[in-house]
Amino acid sequence: MKRLANFVLISLIFVLFLTVVNHLEAKHPIILDTDIGSAVDDAFALGFAVADPSIELRAVTTVGESAEDRAWIVCRFLTHVDKGEIPVAYGIGSQPKSPIDSQIQYRRHPAVVWNRTSKPVKESAVELILKTLKSDPGKITIVCVGPLTNIAQLFEKHPEARQLVRKLVIMGGSFRRGYDGRLPAVAEWNFKTDPRAAKTVFQAGVPIELVSLDATWQLQLTPQQLKDLFSHSSALTYQLQSLYELSDLSTKGMFDVAAIAAITNPKIATERVELPVSIDDQGMSTFGKGPTLVKTVTEIDQQELLSSYVKTITSAGPTNLPRAPKNPTTLISQSSFPTRVHTFEDYETDIERRWWLTGKPDEKEVPPGSRRSCRAMLTQDFDGKMGDKTTSYKAVVFNPVPGPPMGSRTQLSFRYKLRGTDTIRVQLFSLSRGFHRYLSVSNLKQNEWLQATVDMTQMRRPDQSGGPLSADERIDDIQFYIDPRADLWIDDIVLYEAAPIDNKLDKKLDNKLDKWPQRILFTGWFDTGKQGKEWPGKFEIVKHDPPRTWKKAASVPSADSDISMMINLRGQRPLAKRVRLRFQYFAKGSKQLEIGLRNSVTNQEIKTKLVIDDRAIWKEAIVDFEIPNASDQSTANEIVFYGDNNLRLEIDDLLLFVP
Repeated sequence: MKRLANFVLISLIFVLFLTVVNHLEAKHPIILDTDIGSAVDDAFALGFAVADPSIELRAVTTVGESAEDRAWIVCRFLTHVDKGEIPVAYGIGSQPKSPIDSQIQYRRHPAVVWNRTSKPVKESAVELILKTLKSDPGKITIVCVGPLTNIAQLFEKHPEARQLVRKLVIMGGSFRRGYDGRLPAVAEWNFKTDPRAAKTVFQAGVPIELVSLDATWQLQLTPQQLKDLFSHSSALTYQLQSLYELSDLSTKGMFDVAAIAAITNPKIATERVELPVSIDDQGMSTFGKGPTLVKTVTEIDQQELLSSYVKTITSAGPTNLPRAPKNPTTLISQSSFPTRVHTFEDYETDIERRWWLTGKPDEKEVPPGSRRSCRAMLTQDFDGKMGDKTTSYKAVVFNPVPGPPMGSRTQLSFRYKLRGTDTIRVQLFSLSRGFHRYLSVSNLKQNEWLQATVDMTQMRRPDQSGGPLSADERIDDIQFYIDPRADLWIDDIVLYEAAPIDNKLDKKLDNKLDKWPQRILFTGWFDTGKQGKEWPGKFEIVKHDPPRTWKKAASVPSADSDISMMINLRGQRPLAKRVRLRFQYFAKGSKQLEIGLRNSVTNQEIKTKLVIDDRAIWKEAIVDFEIPNASDQSTANEIVFYGDNNLRLEIDDLLLFVP
């Protein structure tokens, strides 16, 4: 009896051992080669690779135009899902043309810029692939969900790699259907963008499993599946939702996910053929020629794949919603005409698009009188010191470049529309002090466009430290955050210095500054930034004489021109029938100044004159430009001050606006 018991015990231990061994052997070590950033299916494939417990992601390499930017996207993604130890490298040399879409915004986050994420390794994509293959010869599968440029370079530079790779799983090729499911076949994108590389890979003689467009052309998550996925609100689903919403493609297929699923769940393939495959010079793929038999998936169980995908992703991490913001305050009344506009953004032009750090332009949800607004997108808190980096928010973030210095009465005006929450957190970064402050406003109305103004001196750090925003403190990044499950649209951001309560303007100017501007077109203050780069035009930037502080624009007249100063507006600014220019000036040597609002492309110009007060003091002036037959196409990109060589002109706090 005792012997029987011992036998049973040994048998159970042996079965347990075999189970563990089989489990370990079930792991699929892979290298993922991706052109993430050009479409969203690459991000979903990366998410699948880190979420599926049967996948062991050994390395990620990026391919295509701006391959380094793509690598940084991967590094940020992996860091936020606690997989930052996975090495990432980007392709070098000649890479196929395939620009990154609005997902580039994900790469430009301060988490990347300020070294809060992992970094691409020093090796190139080819070197990292070879190194990884050598670490476990014959065991690692390379999953290719982009152009085959890196893999072709690998086989050409290192022929021995063909014996080191277990197999290639490639998403690509079309044999019967195009992207819309219609006949005939088309040149599939991954092959079309680099046909030479595809031909090289298919002639290399390595084992290949191909997941074709025929099987994946209609593979797309349903609205309910997307809702189930994104409502989970985990670190992983936040990254997927962020890249999904940033992607410019209206149709967001899941082609590349099928390449991962072909490894983890071969049963999803309901039709396979095994024939040689050849690629022509246009990237068309056909059966019947080639040195290698290629296992090609031509039909899949799409319902099974998508449902298992959602289950896998939502099982990979817990829900993590942000805490309610602190430092509550209330809205204030918008001041009278500001004494200075530090910066503004109305999203009407693309001039500052590079500095739309978070958010996407929206032409459907707009306030009256506007053409575009900015819709909040998912992001981590920009505050890397006291912000909660484990969760995400919907946000609109605008970066004024160069960062301006503030005053003692700094206020922020903006228009907003909320849905799903009544609370907005408003945050600024201090370039001078190196930390963020914020305030929060609650009980806001929803589902309609409204105007709001907040007192920025009420901001504090999350722990209530940091003190108020002070005069001459330089700022950066105007940020609006809400709950990640809600929606927010922002328009007409104006960061300005409120006029003192007892301010008395010159009576001649008072009637021209009685109302807030209808639209701001340009502001020039010259305190920070360089002439030519941030402040293009014909002038020089010099320091003010005491007691004034910071800097000013000074004229540089020449003998062969009557232009005393030209300030370039950094792009074509839309005009109206009447445009008003307000500025401070110091002038000597002339009694009259001619000012032009000019379009240097069309050479159209509207001029006006100003009688100069040439006393040795700084004055304020306001001039109007009357533009006959103004239309939506009327623009200007220069303000020109005309004068002779005797004129010494200095300009500061310039504001061009529609009254």
